[in-house]
Amino acid sequence: MLSLRMIVFAGIAGICLWGLFELLDSLKEPGLLRTARGVVVKGCDRLDAHEDAPKLCPSFLCQKALVDRKLLSSDVRVEVTRDSAHESDRVIEGRVVGTQQAFECVVSGVKVTEAALVEPAA
Repeated sequence: MLSLRMIVFAGIAGICLWGLFELLDSLKEPGLLRTARGVVVKGCDRLDAHEDAPKLCPSFLCQKALVDRKLLSSDVRVEVTRDSAHESDRVIEGRVVGTQQAFECVVSGVKVTEAALVEPAA
């Protein structure tokens, strides 16, 4: 009876450890986490940390900068309309979904150097 309890306990512990490591592994993937207090970017500490990081991280960092500067609220959804590279910087342009409000950001590496709301025709 003792060995059966040990097998059951070891099985449950193994499943829990597997779930924990899966959760920790998912934190490395680039993403934008929204809370009532603000926005947090995960997986974008370095652009070479994940295969999708160079493509996704600049837009996530731009959205976070717009929320941090109180230009947008944390619950709005944005759509990136242009993502272009200029020398060592990336220019991200987009609009707020459901409105005509547009934004523009300049991202250098993993740092946002400029973030502003612009006129839609600009």
